[in-house]
Amino acid sequence: MNKKLLIFDIDGTLCDINKPINQDLKDTLVEVSKQHQVVLASGKPFGYIAGFIRQLGLHDCIVIGENGATIMYSASFPPNDYYKIDVSKEVLDYFYTIKTQFSDEFNTTIWFQPNEVNLTVFPINILDIEKVHSFAKQFEHSNINIYYHKDSVDFTPKGFDKGTAVDILLKKFDLNEEDLYIFGDGDNDLPMLLKTKNSFLVNSKLYFTPKVKTKLSKI
Repeated sequence: MNKKLLIFDIDGTLCDINKPINQDLKDTLVEVSKQHQVVLASGKPFGYIAGFIRQLGLHDCIVIGENGATIMYSASFPPNDYYKIDVSKEVLDYFYTIKTQFSDEFNTTIWFQPNEVNLTVFPINILDIEKVHSFAKQFEHSNINIYYHKDSVDFTPKGFDKGTAVDILLKKFDLNEEDLYIFGDGDNDLPMLLKTKNSFLVNSKLYFTPKVKTKLSKI
C-alpha cells in the first residue's frame, strides 16, 4: 500500500467551531495516521492547531497554519522543521493600516488572532460579525485575499493559500494528485480542494457522512 497524503480542514470539517471532535472520527483519524501522512490545515495559528493534534493523539502530524502561510512538520514545540512565507513590506504595511483602522473603529469589541503572518479579526460578540465583514470590504486590494468566515475575517497575502502549501508537501514527499485526499468545507479550502479529484466537501454537523468515513477506511 502506497502512503497517501490526507489533508483535513479543522473548523467546520472535523468539528464545529470551538467544539470537540467526535470520538468515532477521532478514532478513525488515529487509525489512518498509522499508514498515511495526516495533515491538518487551518486559518488558525500553529499553537492552536498543535494543541488540538496532541489531544487527538496524532504524534506524526503536519500542520498547515494561517491558510498556507506557515507549515510545521510536527506538532511539537518547537516543531522539527518549519516553513513561513516571505511577505513584502508593502503587504506588511497594508496589514498595519488595516489593523489600525479596525482598532480605531471597533476598539475593544474585536480581537486580533495572534498570527505570525496573516491578519485575522474576530468580533467579541458574534452578532457584530456583519459589521466586521462590511468594514473589511473597503480593504479589498490586488495584493491580498480576504476570507469572510462565520466568526471572523482573514486578510492574507496574495499568492499563498492552502493550495500552495499542498504543492510544497507534494514536492517534499514526491507524491502526485492521485496520492492526495483532501477534506474541507469553506471558501478558504477551495485552493486545496482543487488540487485533486479525491476531494470531499464535508459538513461537520454530520461528523462525516458514512460515505466519506467508508472512503477514509479504504484509502
